[in-house]
Amino acid sequence: MPTEVILPRVDMDMTEGMIAAWHVSEGDEVREGTLIFEIETSKATMEIDAPASGLIRQISAPVGKTVPVGTAVAWIYASGEALQEHGGAADVSSSAQEEASPADTPAVASGSSDAQTPARPDDTLRATPAARRVARERGLQLVAIAGTGPNGRIGAQDVLRAPADKPPTPGSTPATQAARALHTLWLRKDASGVPLVLLHGFAAELNSWRPFSRSLGVIADPGLGMLAVDLPAHGKSSGEAAGSIAAIVSAVEETLLAGGVGACHLVGHSFGGAIALAVAASQAHVRVRSLTLIAPAGLGPECNGAFIRGVTQSTQRASLAAWLKQLFADPSRMDDAFVATARQQLESAEVRERLAILADVFFPDGTQSLDLRGALEQVSAGVPVRVVWGLQDRILPARHAEGLPGRIAVHRFAGTGHLPQVEAQDEVARIVAENVATALGESVMRRGAVG
Repeated sequence: MPTEVILPRVDMDMTEGMIAAWHVSEGDEVREGTLIFEIETSKATMEIDAPASGLIRQISAPVGKTVPVGTAVAWIYASGEALQEHGGAADVSSSAQEEASPADTPAVASGSSDAQTPARPDDTLRATPAARRVARERGLQLVAIAGTGPNGRIGAQDVLRAPADKPPTPGSTPATQAARALHTLWLRKDASGVPLVLLHGFAAELNSWRPFSRSLGVIADPGLGMLAVDLPAHGKSSGEAAGSIAAIVSAVEETLLAGGVGACHLVGHSFGGAIALAVAASQAHVRVRSLTLIAPAGLGPECNGAFIRGVTQSTQRASLAAWLKQLFADPSRMDDAFVATARQQLESAEVRERLAILADVFFPDGTQSLDLRGALEQVSAGVPVRVVWGLQDRILPARHAEGLPGRIAVHRFAGTGHLPQVEAQDEVARIVAENVATALGESVMRRGAVG
């Protein structure tokens, strides 16, 4: 007999829930206990696990649909088992409603009984999925954390405020532990030993650098490696080190060191620009040879708070696209592939929650909490620095580049918004290549490049 997958009761007063995300598709093979979908209630988003192993079939509730507690939203079949009629896609299982109790947790409601699975102390606590995941990453017990949400629910921000006391894994070092939190990718393998490290902006991820890296590769020295990094809470990196600027800088530095990068050239965009500047100012572990900042955060108090809230709260493609248009001076430059990529990155409710927490820390109330102008003056005294800005930037105003030390080269592009590396890709690539060459005291362009 197939096993029904019901929408469980996860709060005492819960009568219905909305399908926030499916993590499986029709016909997928699943194992008991693996995450298969998320539900959103008036209080939180909760993860629901598979109650049995088998093939997911007859998914009846699409993302965005609100259904009553106890509704069978899918079925799990054994391999080769024939499909059966269940009385309609939106029928409610009366037995499931009668058995679901106010104290049900996602694990219990999805088919595991207390007799089968001993309850752990953290299982009975009210906590968001993101809070549970962050707690696991930081090695913290939720019972020791006070929740500030409704009815004492623990949120991810509550966990981030708690001191981490995760014991080291035997045989590992603090550096390798931090490195595991950040995902990296060589866009061009390093040959010189001093690569270019690329740090993306808020709500982006390392693959956003691919087109730019190809343009730069045409003119830069062929020995220049290019390494892209997913910042904490972005892409495939965890949110473990996202609680402060010092923690993010430490994670970036230790990630680079673990990858054998003791010196590098840095390029940072937007929020990644602030991180790149902070890493360059640190110089504690990684030596920065040149620094290129593209529309960087941290040089003024203003920011587009509505845009930041919009990209972290949008659950529909149309609403997300409306916000993404603000990145461009010419919205027609935004194609369907750009929107689809961003939609995929922000599809997970957990990712959006982590980004919202990050925004609360660094962009509270539509302002910037970071002031790095003093750090920029310090850094520019020792390494070549270029600042690039689009004059039509609607996210971080171009006037933040005014009043910088005269030794810093500032490049302003008319008809360009918050993404100069996209709207003025070739020109910005040339600026980066020139800055790297200046640091090395070498020819700006590789032999054979058009000057």
